[in-house]
Order: sequence, then structure tokens, then C-alpha cells
Amino acid sequence: MPAKTERFRFVRWEIEDVNGVARMLPGGIAEVTRGGGLKYERVVFLGPSGKTRTEVHLKRGHVRKLEQFGFASRVPDAGGA
Repeated sequence: MPAKTERFRFVRWEIEDVNGVARMLPGGIAEVTRGGGLKYERVVFLGPSGKTRTEVHLKRGHVRKLEQFGFASRVPDAGGA
């Protein structure tokens, strides 16, 4: 199964990464990659010009839980069909 990348808008929030280290999610737009053999969800926060600001690796399902509780929301793809 190929990896799937989606865009999310995150609220500033503290969460544990895959190594059990407490990390502060900076908030803003991020690309979330899951699947494709990854054992974690790769969250890449983007800066103003689309450059990578921060990269965080979260346990599988954590982005879905953040979305469920209102700390993340899916952003519609602007370049989609």
C-alpha cells in the first residue's frame, strides 16, 4: 500500500512522539503521511513559503484522535480534481 499524504491544521498542543518524548506541536498547517510501510505517522509542519518548519513522528492513530477531539482538522486539497 503506498503512503498517503493529507494536509491538516493543528492547534498548539503537547503530545508524546513515537519515542515517548513529550513534544509541543507548533500549530498551523502540516502534511501528515501514513501508510506505505511507515510504523508511525510523519507530521511535517510547513512554514510560510511551504518550507519544512518542524517534523514530528507520532504513533499511529494519534492524528485521528487529535482530529476527533478538535485539536486537528483536515484541510481540503487545493490542487485536487
